[in-house]
Amino acid sequence: MKQVAVVALLALATAGAASADLPVHGSGSVVGEGLPLKAYATLQPTVHLFGDVLTARLAVIADTKWVDPAQLRVHTDFAPYAPVAPPVALRLRVGRFEQLTWTWKLRCLASACVPRNPPSDEYHVFHFHPAHVSFAGPKGSPAYGIDARWPSVEAISQMTPGLVHFLQLTRRINWRFQLTPLVAPTYRVAPSTLFWLALALAGLAAVTGLGLAARWAFALRGGAPQRVEVEPGTVLERALAVLRYAHEKGDETLQRKAFERVAAELGVERAGELRVTARELAWSPRTPADEEIEGFALRALDSEDET
Repeated sequence: MKQVAVVALLALATAGAASADLPVHGSGSVVGEGLPLKAYATLQPTVHLFGDVLTARLAVIADTKWVDPAQLRVHTDFAPYAPVAPPVALRLRVGRFEQLTWTWKLRCLASACVPRNPPSDEYHVFHFHPAHVSFAGPKGSPAYGIDARWPSVEAISQMTPGLVHFLQLTRRINWRFQLTPLVAPTYRVAPSTLFWLALALAGLAAVTGLGLAARWAFALRGGAPQRVEVEPGTVLERALAVLRYAHEKGDETLQRKAFERVAAELGVERAGELRVTARELAWSPRTPADEEIEGFALRALDSEDET
């Protein structure tokens, strides 16, 4: 196990380490130089074709006498590259020495990573922000930290110089695979006919809805007053005709008004008795029967003949 750790350290040492304001312990540490921890960052490959997947590793070597590895926090940014999966963390412990390694799989398919204008600008070179490793103190606030710089990455076009030259000369793409032609679609009903039919049905539905709404509103308002056709005759006869019509239609308001009108047009001798009867029938809590209405009308006509 110790040999594996030493080999890992020697491999990571080639990537270089960066430290910033780290405390130095005079009694020494297993990571050397009296420092409590060191960090190494690597990227493979550093030159790749567009769309390839990169492997980024950040290794932190800590002396557990001075650093609790559980209190280490990592902050890094690979824009415009994006991780294709969450990072994988690996711990290795040998005595006081503990190594923590985070591994990311990165890829960039965005427009920013597409090589343009070959061959003068045949590739892009990307410089990522340094990875920052912070150590939290007893109260949780960062006590100190260390940075590890990533190597530069070059993204190269997947087109060969010969293909680029051919495209520049001919301005055409020689497809390696032919696209299968599509058969023109057929419809049972033409789309334009279906559109206008749907529009007509929608208009008909709208008109029907408006008609039903108007009818409903008209019913709520009680409807428009209906015109009563009365044959020519005396004023009393017309009033009695209105009374009969209102009774047949069940219009209580018109019926009460008709009774009042009849009472006003009655003869002199029997006016008092008939007026009382008219007002009783007009304001009765029950609806007068057909016989009562007809009997009252005959008595009223008889009183008119007597006058």
